[in-house]
Amino acid sequence: MISLDPIGAVMLVRVWEYEVVAGRAAEFERLYGSVGAWAQLFARSAGHLSTELYRGVDQPARYLTVDRFSETESWHQFLREHGDDYAELDARCAQLTTSQVEIR
Repeated sequence: MISLDPIGAVMLVRVWEYEVVAGRAAEFERLYGSVGAWAQLFARSAGHLSTELYRGVDQPARYLTVDRFSETESWHQFLREHGDDYAELDARCAQLTTSQVEIR
């Protein structure tokens, strides 16, 4: 998803929705939060701006992550340089969720 920041600059915003396995919320929040393993991995990219985690109010097992990059090319460069680490972390975290969908 392409977005404009408050001053009108274009940035890449990646949003994912997750359903978390019962009893695994604390572990999920540690890994996916703004200082968790995903944020630390994304921080290897100079173009990574932020990672945020949101939990559903009416559906507490539902979460959204919002990852912001300065531009699409920053994201693609990150994948070229750290794609193996991304895939490894994704596989490690798969047991924490029953579904994950990128919102486009």
